[in-house]
Amino acid sequence: MARIEEFDRDTVLLNAMNVFWEKGYNGTSMQDLVERTGLNRSSIYNSFGSKLELYQHTLKHYQKSSGVHFQRALMKAKNPLEAIRFIFEGFLPEIISDPGNKGCFSMNCMAEMGNQDQDIEKWLMDTQRHTLSLFKDLIADGQAQGTINSDQDSTAYAYHIFNAFQGFRMTGILVKDRKVLQQIIDNAIKVIT
Repeated sequence: MARIEEFDRDTVLLNAMNVFWEKGYNGTSMQDLVERTGLNRSSIYNSFGSKLELYQHTLKHYQKSSGVHFQRALMKAKNPLEAIRFIFEGFLPEIISDPGNKGCFSMNCMAEMGNQDQDIEKWLMDTQRHTLSLFKDLIADGQAQGTINSDQDSTAYAYHIFNAFQGFRMTGILVKDRKVLQQIIDNAIKVIT
């Protein structure tokens, strides 16, 4: 009979994710994971599989939690242009208030692991496609409503916004000046209005 897990899976994933986020996948040892999760090695292996499989679980956990920012922005916005602005601004308080801000977990993964594992590469591509599709749909809707210009098609603008969003998140690792970060958002939006 299989043993029932006697721990909070979300808490363990959050703690493991934070270790991977701080040290990177390659810099994280199993001992680091044991110390941060409170689980012994056999519990980690039995519940999550290998270190790589645990890392993949943490990526999915991160995707779910960061998706909340996107959903909040979409629900709050009155139009697609405002939704795009709110997506950026939804991350602003976290960037400014967290002196240890490590950037975007997905982008850190892309930099370290993007070409090292086919499953992770597929996950990264799927995540990128999903985000680009979201931006493309918002832009197409904004163009149809007249809140976003039609100088370029929605795909070109989606790549612009996606690139600006990634740059904004990376810049926020070192820059905590709200005015500077807000200007980055404003300039990214200005291109499409």
